[in-house]
Amino acid sequence: MLIGHGDDIYDYAGNIRHNFSSNVFLDLQMPGLKEHLQQHIDDIDHYPPATLLYHERLLAIMHRIRQGECMITNGATEAIYLIAQATGGCHSAILMPTFSEYEDACQMHEHQIQYIRSLQEVTDEMNMVWLCNPNNPTGLVIPREEIVNTAFNHPNTVFVIDQSYEFFCLEEQLQPREAVSLGNVIQLHSMTKKYAIPGIRLGYITGPRPLMDTLRDYRMPWSVNALAVSACDYILNHQDAFTFDIAAYLQEAQRLWNGLNAIEGVEALPTHTHFMLLHIPSQDAIMLKRRLVDHYGILVRAAHNFKGLDRHYIRVATQSPMSNDLLIQAFQELCYPLD
Repeated sequence: MLIGHGDDIYDYAGNIRHNFSSNVFLDLQMPGLKEHLQQHIDDIDHYPPATLLYHERLLAIMHRIRQGECMITNGATEAIYLIAQATGGCHSAILMPTFSEYEDACQMHEHQIQYIRSLQEVTDEMNMVWLCNPNNPTGLVIPREEIVNTAFNHPNTVFVIDQSYEFFCLEEQLQPREAVSLGNVIQLHSMTKKYAIPGIRLGYITGPRPLMDTLRDYRMPWSVNALAVSACDYILNHQDAFTFDIAAYLQEAQRLWNGLNAIEGVEALPTHTHFMLLHIPSQDAIMLKRRLVDHYGILVRAAHNFKGLDRHYIRVATQSPMSNDLLIQAFQELCYPLD
C-alpha cells in the first residue's frame, strides 16, 4: 500500500498556498471541462457504462491503432494492479528507483520481484519488466531506441512502460502504434497528469491484442465512474480546446532547476521533465517538509519512501514563476551545507 505520496494537502488544514508535491501543473486547465462536469452532475444518478467502447475507439483513432488495442482505466493505478493480477506469480523486474505501486501490485499478486538499475540487466528469465518513462521520481527519460532494442531482443518478456508523464518532455517517446507492433510492450497513459485532473481517476492502456484480451478477462466492471466518463467524453471531443506551450513550461522548469541548484547545500539532480529530485544532505526531508508548510505555506514531496532513496531527498514539480521564486527563496533560507 502506498504510504506517503504527493498532494497530501488534506493533512494540512488549509495551510497550503503553493503545492509542489504532486507531478501536476496546477495552472494547466482545459477551458470548459469543469463547466461540462457541472452540467453533467446528474450522471451520478445512473450507472456508468460497463465498457467504454466509444471512447476507446476515439483513443485508438488518435493513436492509429485498433480499438481492441486500447482500454480505459481508473487512472494508471488501476492499470498497474490489473496487469499484476493478470500475470500473477510471474518473475517481474522493476527498474529502480521508481513509483512504489509497481512493487506493491506485484507483491499483492505473488510475483517474484527483482530490482534492476538499467535495461542492460534484463535477461530472458524475466517474464515482465516494469519501468516508468519519464521516470518518477527522477524525471529521466530512457531513449526510445534503447527501449525498442531491448524489447526486440527479449521477445518473451513483456515490458510494462508507464508513460504517465509523456506529455511533459520533449524527448522522443515510443508511440503506441510502434509499441503494439513489437508484440510484447504494454503502455500506460494518464489523462490525470496531462489535463491536471488528479481528483478524477482517468487513464488508459495500449498494447497488442492478445495481451489486452487477457487484461479484459480480469477487468472489474464499472471501474471508471460516471463523472470520469463524462470528463473523458469532453476531453476526447475537445482536443482543439487544449492548448499548452510545453516548451515554455520546460524552460520555466529549467529556470527553477538552475535556481535551486545554485543554493549551497542543495543538489537538483538532472531531469528531462517538469519535476525534479533534490538531494539535501544537511536536511531531514520530513522535517524540512513540515517547516516549508509552517513558514511558507509550501507543500513538497518527501521522497524517502522511494526504494533506494533516503531521508535527504525531496521531489518538487514546477509551478507558476511566482510560486517557483518563493520556493527558491524558502530553500535559500532553510537549507545550508554540511560543515
